Amino acid sequence: MKLVNQTGFDPVDAGTLSESWRQQPCTPAYCCDYDAEAIRKALALTVPEVAVRIRDQMPEFFAKLGPNPTHADIVSANRATNSVINEP
Repeated sequence: MKLVNQTGFDPVDAGTLSESWRQQPCTPAYCCDYDAEAIRKALALTVPEVAVRIRDQMPEFFAKLGPNPTHADIVSANRATNSVINEP
């Protein structure tokens, strides 16, 4: 965590290896570029069954982005599919 902090990022302890599923694709913390506070919230609110449901919807969401989505497009799509974090 010290190294992450030294590189200019806010480190977040996401728990043990057995808890790493909370950061997998289709979970609220995955590929959403949130700040440390929002990541902690997303990790706490992650539910395995919801991740599976969202995973099954992702091909449809990504098809709407077209052949060359930008990083911002992908982050936006991930945030839209994981609405546990309220956006301003």
